[in-house]
Amino acid sequence: GIVNGMDVSEWDPAKDKFLAANYDITTALEGKALNKEALQAKVGLPVDRKVPLVAFIGRLEEQKGPDVMIAAIPEILKDEDVQIVLLGTGKKKFERLLKSVEEKFPGKVRAVVRFNAPLAHQMMAGADVLAV
Repeated sequence: GIVNGMDVSEWDPAKDKFLAANYDITTALEGKALNKEALQAKVGLPVDRKVPLVAFIGRLEEQKGPDVMIAAIPEILKDEDVQIVLLGTGKKKFERLLKSVEEKFPGKVRAVVRFNAPLAHQMMAGADVLAV
């Protein structure tokens, strides 16, 4: 792996084999929208280009902040029409909390608590906002 970075050729949206639609700087607006719709459908969220889609990808360990993200979700959703997709594995308490947030906000939150590299690529390409 690349410490604290990413392989820009593997993650290049113009060539990424995991994306529903490849795109470059000239086709980014439509390409991102197509990948967003594909991501929403894949994880079972309502497909809607107009709703902001937030993605969190990470290890579920204290230093990565899943507890902060989990605490923020109800606050974000009470005032905003937004969808949130979370991907990661780690401490069981965080995995359980992610699933409970998904259950509390059906149609708004999806928690995928397993390692899934293709989904990580799809989330990077389709999300409007990346929560880091």
